[in-house]
Amino acid sequence: MEKASKVMYSIANFFTWIIAILCIVGIVFSGLAMAGKLIEWGWTGEGENPFLGVGSLVTLIIVLIVCLITIAMVRRAKADNSSKAWDVLFLILGIFQGNIFYVLGGLFGIIAVRK
Repeated sequence: MEKASKVMYSIANFFTWIIAILCIVGIVFSGLAMAGKLIEWGWTGEGENPFLGVGSLVTLIIVLIVCLITIAMVRRAKADNSSKAWDVLFLILGIFQGNIFYVLGGLFGIIAVRK
């Protein structure tokens, strides 16, 4: 079960990296929109995009920070001799984030017999 837990954490970590990369792209586009370059280059059509601005920039930065912290915590949870507290934490985080792989990884880690 411990091996299954590590596999689930790896799959969840892959999707977290995708979210982090998309956040970086969104931060770049929000910055360009705030600088007026997207309108200048003709990427937004006739007017400004109401979804790109300070609000999206702050939100994407917060999501990126949470993703990077989660990635670092997954590396610690996947390490040998990690405690079951990490599995409980990722079970809770998986429920809040809606990531089934974190939920399954936490569940398998809690069920696993540690030597």
